[in-house]
Amino acid sequence: MAKKTEEQQPLSELVIKQTELAAIVGKTPRWIRQMTSEGILKQVSRGKYVLSDAVQAYIEHAEGGRLEDNRPRLKDEQTELTRIKKEIADLELSQLRGDLHKAEDVEKFVSNMILSVKTKLQSIPTRLAPQLENESTNVIEAAIRREINAALKGLAAYDPTGASDG
Repeated sequence: MAKKTEEQQPLSELVIKQTELAAIVGKTPRWIRQMTSEGILKQVSRGKYVLSDAVQAYIEHAEGGRLEDNRPRLKDEQTELTRIKKEIADLELSQLRGDLHKAEDVEKFVSNMILSVKTKLQSIPTRLAPQLENESTNVIEAAIRREINAALKGLAAYDPTGASDG
């Protein structure tokens, strides 16, 4: 008489021990207990887990959570952090190459340039008034225009080191 084979439980419903689950996911039993205490893994009884549920929960945890939770997943956050670190490295490299300048350096440069031009423009009346005291309107206008143009040329050729100031 042939032996009647036992009906096997589907693998997805198989209940396994904590040590077996640890071996399957490549972690320690202690790690499995920690994930259980954090609510990531669910026991069906003390130290026993449904294989498919536990593996799916582990995968979800490893990926950083579910997409439908409407929360950022750990994997997504790590990807964003990596992208930001790369962007920072690119900016630092550009700065080292001289392709990029700090905002405070540019602000200081522009402020100094504006103050230099302002000083030159404000000195025009004091310098020209005595020279043009008895001159015609056309001569006065030409002299003022010449001084303003000289100040603007100085602005165009501005050297922050002051080497070309004169």
